[in-house]
Amino acid sequence: MENLLRILPASPPSTLARYALTTLIVLVFFLIRLGLPLGGGYPFLVFFPAVFLSSILFDRGSGFLATGLTTILAIYFFIEPRYHLVPPVNQYPPLVLYVLISCGIAVLSEALRRALERAQMAEREKDLLFQELAHRTKNNLQIIASVLALQARSVEDPEMRRIFDAAVTRVRVIANAHSQLQSIGDRSMVDMRAYLTDLCRDLGDSLRDVRPVAVRVEADAIELSTEKAVPIGLIVNELVTNAFKYAFKDDQEGAVTVTFRRMEPDRVDLVVEDNGIGCPTFVREGLGSRLVRLLVQQVGGSITRAPGSPGCRVVASLAV
Repeated sequence: MENLLRILPASPPSTLARYALTTLIVLVFFLIRLGLPLGGGYPFLVFFPAVFLSSILFDRGSGFLATGLTTILAIYFFIEPRYHLVPPVNQYPPLVLYVLISCGIAVLSEALRRALERAQMAEREKDLLFQELAHRTKNNLQIIASVLALQARSVEDPEMRRIFDAAVTRVRVIANAHSQLQSIGDRSMVDMRAYLTDLCRDLGDSLRDVRPVAVRVEADAIELSTEKAVPIGLIVNELVTNAFKYAFKDDQEGAVTVTFRRMEPDRVDLVVEDNGIGCPTFVREGLGSRLVRLLVQQVGGSITRAPGSPGCRVVASLAV
């Protein structure tokens, strides 16, 4: 349907232009009919597409014009005796049948065009409403994050402030997912390459302070539903944050690399690795670690941690 709509004129041409183009379409099919070795058989079959094209491209008036022109051409050039405008009596039934069918095609084709245009308009309105909803949701989440950030500034306890800051970051991860939403068919999809790139850029800006630590993203062009994208974004947030906290001592230079690859049609691998001091020998499961484990389970995946060369490498294999 979308391919057909693309070739239809965006706005109807003038009456003169419509009828001129209709005449041209009829002439093209007339030349095709001349070149076909159909003998003296039913001469109208080749002209039905001309009526259909004229009607759906322009309007039923153009279809009626195509019907009239093709009827005259068929009588004059293909019905014996040729080169006469008055057909024999035995040709009246097929002529009347052709005219009736062609007029029906003209009316139905115009109705089809209008139905397609209404469907296209409804699709555009749906996309507009979808974008508005995504925008409002993102704004609401940003407001929540701002309120939490203000509350964090008023808290004197460093541990409580850290908890508030972590909550702010997680809310912003969800908000950023809504900024990448796009409507595909009946589903809301997130461009994961753009989402993870923006997310990691923001994380790097907020976490590195003055430390020379870079965040790199290597992601395939993958689109996922929000049900999958948001948990993956939260997993990346926790793993990158942990790398910044524990992988680099003081002003140690380094890099955190986030890789997101489609390994199978229904499975992706998320890899977060650093070139820091290596994986800790003992990891106490805090809130962030529990959150990562639960999110990986939510998307039907598994997660492993292993020493890198150098640094630490975390691989999450996720079902999508």
